[in-house]
Amino acid sequence: MSARRPVASLPAAALLQVGGVSVELRRSERRRTVALKVSRDGAVLYAPSGVPSERLQRFLHERQGWLLGHLASFARRAERAPLAEGSELPLLGASLRLYLVPGLRAARQDGDTLQADPERLHAQLEAWYRGQALTYFAPLVRELASELGRPLRSLRLTSASGRWGSCSAAGDIRLHWRLLLAPERAARYVAAHEVAHLAQMNHSPRYWALLERLMPAYREPKRWLKDHGETLTLWD
Repeated sequence: MSARRPVASLPAAALLQVGGVSVELRRSERRRTVALKVSRDGAVLYAPSGVPSERLQRFLHERQGWLLGHLASFARRAERAPLAEGSELPLLGASLRLYLVPGLRAARQDGDTLQADPERLHAQLEAWYRGQALTYFAPLVRELASELGRPLRSLRLTSASGRWGSCSAAGDIRLHWRLLLAPERAARYVAAHEVAHLAQMNHSPRYWALLERLMPAYREPKRWLKDHGETLTLWD
């Protein structure tokens, strides 16, 4: 048996540099995989204690474009002006202009504008988007489930942080209302992704084959959502 080479390592908490950005390194004896997480507070690299620092540096260089792109997206969100008269409101790849109407009881669309009461702006906009999400997703999900020949028990909207959708073994599908802020193909991809779970409650090769049957070009919107999903918000 050959002797094990010494492992180059960093302290349990340290900083790595890539593309002019500092990345916090957090090591753990219990961790088995390397993962890079990005948030508005910065970037953190999680790694097992025994992974050489040179390998971690290569890992960061390989993902430099992805990392810098996500940090730039968070920076743009931080600089984004609050919703106001004339703000652009995305809707499945198109957009509406916000028009403030004091005293309005509920948000309503008028041509290419969306009207809402400035005193209840967030609540009215979310309620309107939720209504539009049900109108869009309900027939789509039923059609996709029928294509697979699988029963759908219910479709509901969610606002759960960190998840665009879910599917239970009983046939209940949940989709995030903020998907309406994405291009139509990205929203459709999530719907197809969850419907495929009606037949396969896993991510096996058989599952991905089912998804490709429902949406042959799913890879591009899947990648778009991974790269831009954190931008799909109207307010922080």
